[in-house]
Amino acid sequence: MSITINNAFDFSQIKGVIFDLDGTLADSNPNFAGLRAELGIAPQTDILAYIESITDPVLAQHTQKVVTRYELESSHNAQWISGAKQLMTFFKQQQLPQAILTRNMPQAAKITLENLGIKVGVDIDPLLTRFDAKAKPDPQGVELICQQWRIKTAEILFIGDYLFDIQTANNAGSLSVLYSPSLVPEYAASANIVCGCYLSLVEHFKQQLTQITE
Repeated sequence: MSITINNAFDFSQIKGVIFDLDGTLADSNPNFAGLRAELGIAPQTDILAYIESITDPVLAQHTQKVVTRYELESSHNAQWISGAKQLMTFFKQQQLPQAILTRNMPQAAKITLENLGIKVGVDIDPLLTRFDAKAKPDPQGVELICQQWRIKTAEILFIGDYLFDIQTANNAGSLSVLYSPSLVPEYAASANIVCGCYLSLVEHFKQQLTQITE
């Protein structure tokens, strides 16, 4: 699979692009299975929701230390996901503002961006972490970015690799691309486009733009 279009949209109407970070632009996802095992929580448990539910201050401090360790370890090893750099370059050529909305912590996100050579204020603006807006799938981050850009949420293309990303886009009333290079999850049907190759996505958007100018 290169791309699958579930709900078509006109790319020329897009006025801004918001990316998830880990697993979308960067090969930097923490070892979530190992993290959940170390925390003693069930698979698929929302880790941030679990942290917020802890009332014991000692356990809360220990949990936060473990999560921080996993996030920082993964960010130091971050590398570009194939085709992601070219995708960002294409959007830049179209003069579209680009931002990152991540559930990551600020320090880890900044390390990841440094590894990729992405500069906040130059390549993307803003960078919002879970310390800057309510964590996805809450749409607050998208809404804050749209306020800064002075565009509507319906004019945003949100690109991510997980359920929370697609839910965020849907909750905000934005369009969405699910990056899924291998197995396609059940929730993929709720994304506008399912993408297994960013270069194919670029070609799809280029074709749309060519058809408009012909």
